[in-house]
Amino acid sequence: MSKKLGSVFVLATASLLIPGTLWCQHVIPHPELPLSDTRAVEKAEWKVFGKVTDFKGQPVPGASVLTDVGLGASYTRHLTTGIQGGFETLYDMQATTLKSLSVRLTVTASGYHDAHDFVDFNQGGKTWEIDITLRPANEGADELKVESLVETLAPPMGEALQKDPSLASSRKDLERGAAAFLDGDAVKAIPNLQKVVDHHADCGRCRTYLGLAMLNAGNWNGAGQQFLEADKAAQTNGTKTDKAQSLLIVGEMENWKGEYDKAAGFLMQAKDLDPKNAFILQELGRTLIFQKNWEAADQYLNEASNAGAPKEALLLRVRALVEEGDPATADAIMREYIGSASVSGLPPNVRSLNSQVEARLSLQNATQVQSAVTQPLPELIAAVPELKGIEPAASQDGLPSILQKTGENVSAFFTGFQNTVSVEQVREERLGKNGKVKDFQDLKFQYLLISQPQRGRMELQEYRTDRRGYPTGPTGLDSGFMLTSGFASASLLFHPAYQSGAKFRYLGRQKVNGTTLDVVAFAEIPDKAEMIERFNTHDDSILVVFQGLAWIDAGTSKIVRLRTDLLKPESKIRLERQTTEITYDPVQFKQVASTVWLPSDVAVTVEWAGKTFRNTHHYSDFRLFNTDTQEHVKPVNIPAPAPGETGGQAPGGNPGQSENQK
Repeated sequence: MSKKLGSVFVLATASLLIPGTLWCQHVIPHPELPLSDTRAVEKAEWKVFGKVTDFKGQPVPGASVLTDVGLGASYTRHLTTGIQGGFETLYDMQATTLKSLSVRLTVTASGYHDAHDFVDFNQGGKTWEIDITLRPANEGADELKVESLVETLAPPMGEALQKDPSLASSRKDLERGAAAFLDGDAVKAIPNLQKVVDHHADCGRCRTYLGLAMLNAGNWNGAGQQFLEADKAAQTNGTKTDKAQSLLIVGEMENWKGEYDKAAGFLMQAKDLDPKNAFILQELGRTLIFQKNWEAADQYLNEASNAGAPKEALLLRVRALVEEGDPATADAIMREYIGSASVSGLPPNVRSLNSQVEARLSLQNATQVQSAVTQPLPELIAAVPELKGIEPAASQDGLPSILQKTGENVSAFFTGFQNTVSVEQVREERLGKNGKVKDFQDLKFQYLLISQPQRGRMELQEYRTDRRGYPTGPTGLDSGFMLTSGFASASLLFHPAYQSGAKFRYLGRQKVNGTTLDVVAFAEIPDKAEMIERFNTHDDSILVVFQGLAWIDAGTSKIVRLRTDLLKPESKIRLERQTTEITYDPVQFKQVASTVWLPSDVAVTVEWAGKTFRNTHHYSDFRLFNTDTQEHVKPVNIPAPAPGETGGQAPGGNPGQSENQK
């Protein structure tokens, strides 16, 4: 349930009373008493039930739920959530000794942080549904960790509360809770801090402190409720600092949910209330990175560093500068961050960012390369015979409209994509110098295409299985062939969020099989491109950028064919050519009214280290990947990239293919 805070919404917990009798008492004879005895023992039945969901409200099946009522191991239950995320159990108690029920829940699930919740059922013996929200464990490298927020805000707040004379009546509970929280045991701290809030309901800081403990313990819904009440108190009788801190916390919670626009609104309000607060400035800069507002992010992160923010602000600023297209300044800031330390001893995320800065610097020499955007049309036709018969464009006036409509279609495709499974037939070939096939192998897989949006990025993950549903896939250089994959995300280059990373040119119109197509050439801008691929060999790897052509249906603005080529050969790793040609066909699913355009045929030609490889992929028998097909398909994590692997472009990249980096 959402509750309004200012002009935006934050998540709050909801306690729903379910109609009907969920608790009842039965008067039964005690086995040790004669039937004629007027004394009786009441037996109470307590139904403990609830639902586990993620941030989007989707059920989390297969989660482990441990319920503990504090009466020993025989009353501890190990439950597993069903397909709709639900769980329930029944406790039979002696009502003469237990008038209420306190339940402690611990929820664990693969891919999520553990969650803890505490529920007291003491309202006339009735229970209600327990809603538990799990926080994903796969935080992005730039995301603020919950522990960092707690470590920044909780210690000074706890110290100030213990000195507050208005809380003298709850001093012992506050001291015990603060001591446990400071020792890193938020779960143990919560009961004492809850008592403080129960006795001082109008203490906004008390609620914020309890909320931080709940957040650290994984009680997302409970924390949200406390922060909501704390904000109400701050708006009524709090200081500017209290209000700014409340807005900061709510903004971070929106960031963790991926609601970056809402988060930015909260953090801008917090900054206006406390303009010199280094932590608020840093988190505003972080949120602007998530929004891809690079220049503004750079500005606020610079202000944060000047105001005394920790070194993490420097790393965030490096990220903003790289994306802004200023690798030279990014390199200078990175050198400031590293100082005299050894790069090899830095954390993996820092080493990765440093490598990206260095790679961007190396790409700058490709900015003057002639591409499909600048090459004379006759030369393009000679290089790409498929362009024969094109009617040259008289001007570029139609280009903005073509890019806008095509971008809207691409955006809609990734936003509304439903997971699919199909049959993939692959032929891997190694060619001789005369162009004839020297060796080949034919392979067949179940091909899964899964939508897995990652914190401000869009991408489709690929999985391959055999007929029995067990993970498998094509082989690469170890078997004498080249592994190619990742084509479904290639059209992202035309997504509105990524068009700024490339130059475009309208070549004209061409009739193909009776359909009028607009032909658009493109070339990535090396120091701005977000669709960058990493080509891996046995000895090295390098970032590569692309140019290419897109054939777009003039009537529907759907991409029907896409060709990509290297922007320039990469002599460092002897990569002379990488050409990918993708044909898209409409696919109609029975369960979906609209038609989806998916790759049907792909051909990839790679010339590397004096060898030529050619792979073809054909896709057929498309079906939606739902709970029925999941019984026969067992997708797993894709293995780490191997030498000689290359694939379609996609921001962020997929392990086991060429690493495509932003």
